[in-house]
Amino acid sequence: MTNQSTLSADAAIIYASLDQLYLHDLNPRQEVEQEAIETLADSIKTCGLLQNLGGLQDKNGKVGIVAGGRRLRALAYLAEADPAQEMVKSIPVLLAKDASQAEMWANAENTARTDLDPADEIRAYGRMAKSNASADDIASAFGVTVAHVKGRLKLAGLPEQALDALKAKTINLTTAQKLTTADDEKLIFDVLRLIDEGQITNTGQIDGVLHPKAAKSTERRAAFVGTAAYEAAGGKISRDLFSEDVFFENRDILDEIFAAHLREAGGAVLNEQGWAWVMTHDESFLGWNFMDEHKFERVYPVEGVLSDDLTERYEELAELAEGDVLNEAGQAELDGLQAVLDGDFTDAQKAIAGCVVYVGNGGKREITAGLIKSEDKKAAIEAGILQKSNHAGSGEKPPKNPYSQKLQADLDAIKLASLQNAMLEQPDLLIDLLTFQLSGMTGFRDVLDITLGHPTNAPSTETGFEVDKRLSKPSASPADRWSVDLAKAFAAFKKKGKKFRDAELTRQLSKLLTGGDADFEVLLGKKSDAGIRKVWTPTAENLFKRISGPMMEGIYCDLLDLSPTDEKAKAFAKLKKGEKADAMEDLISDPTKQKLLGVTEAQKARIDAWVPDYYV
Repeated sequence: MTNQSTLSADAAIIYASLDQLYLHDLNPRQEVEQEAIETLADSIKTCGLLQNLGGLQDKNGKVGIVAGGRRLRALAYLAEADPAQEMVKSIPVLLAKDASQAEMWANAENTARTDLDPADEIRAYGRMAKSNASADDIASAFGVTVAHVKGRLKLAGLPEQALDALKAKTINLTTAQKLTTADDEKLIFDVLRLIDEGQITNTGQIDGVLHPKAAKSTERRAAFVGTAAYEAAGGKISRDLFSEDVFFENRDILDEIFAAHLREAGGAVLNEQGWAWVMTHDESFLGWNFMDEHKFERVYPVEGVLSDDLTERYEELAELAEGDVLNEAGQAELDGLQAVLDGDFTDAQKAIAGCVVYVGNGGKREITAGLIKSEDKKAAIEAGILQKSNHAGSGEKPPKNPYSQKLQADLDAIKLASLQNAMLEQPDLLIDLLTFQLSGMTGFRDVLDITLGHPTNAPSTETGFEVDKRLSKPSASPADRWSVDLAKAFAAFKKKGKKFRDAELTRQLSKLLTGGDADFEVLLGKKSDAGIRKVWTPTAENLFKRISGPMMEGIYCDLLDLSPTDEKAKAFAKLKKGEKADAMEDLISDPTKQKLLGVTEAQKARIDAWVPDYYV
């Protein structure tokens, strides 16, 4: 090794063999992942050592490397494979004049370093690829992974204007990746212009510009048809190289093949299930007035019956499902029990009734069955499958209550709590009610539980539920209830004064309130200005996870004035049930999410006042 003392005044670099170098304590890179060392070693092997090391010579003549510790390890890695390599025998090292300068180099080496700008990196990789360099060659030259190179090369075909925008930070990598899906360069320029003008603010809008006539593969019609059938019919596909997004570019072809597949699905249902007739429906749902428009009557499956043991098991599984903690085996068991309860249509019903086949938002075939045409109504009555009645709605089975028994109990408790909460501010009304009931004028209906019971006024889950602390505060109770000196206890009670007595009377009467019947409860609510939302806020846990997905979709559309075909409504419908529940909680309680959804003042007022239709 050339000794520093023999260098001329302007000399700065010595050349040393690997065994004369070691990692100095000043070097910040004391720990480096082996994968990074091997990657850099490939680069050095391909391109040579493009940057010298920096070191401090010790009193023994060896050099401790303060800058370039990763390069030193990579050279050692190469030497293990081939010690005879020339590059490990003569390594350029810039020597520091003293420890202070060496420390400065060590810090500068690891703080001033910047990665290659993505746009420059893309251009550089692209140039090498055009000269027939493979992804492996490029990865070795730049000291990066092959996967990283392949990702950047996918962007190398973008127009220069797009890479200029990436360089200028006008667009980010995600946007650049989106631009690779365009099959027309003009559309890319349109996106760049709209971004400059501030008219594009999210990637969804970019898809709309790049694929103005396309449908994503997740859209219900595309999902139902499938890529293979669409392409077989001559449809063009565009794929996002950086995600799983697939675009069906020809809507006319998609519409045509969707209609054909839907007709086939209707025919299959007719043949497989034996209905008298089958109708197909283009939309993703049957509107609220669908039955009236077609003058359909409806019959329902003949329900099955579960034994007491199976009923208990069903309720146990249903409760687990409501809490989203039911495993796959339990869900299968619950589905089996539900199938028994749901029952099935009889052959007599199918001989007259029919069904409607359509494709839901998830791209799956849906069937609404048991429909009786107006011209078949008489025959259905004569066959005994449709009941004749003198009032409207004959022959229709009441819809299944969407609220479970446990949820109904919770909602009833919340409603009672809201009334009791309001009564805390109505002591005179409570005294009137007490006198009213004690007079015997209420007959067999109790307005107050004057047996000192404990009417349930708290749901099983208290998330989003908060009442006046006076309702939850326990009553005063002596340690030994059996040996109370009533005279002394009453004297102590009287000593607290009239104000305490009235407050305690108000508190206790409020806790005993049951409300009487439904009509009287409404009257009391008006007199006391009670309100469900004053004590309770709907959340995913206390409500939305406990009702069905379609029910949440209806509530979402109602609160935001959306039709089911609106893009926001479609996006919501595609969510999983748990995601829908979380989204509903955000809509109810999160001002930021409300702002993002463009909630108007009128909609905000409706959201703030909304309660389940169970209370209506």
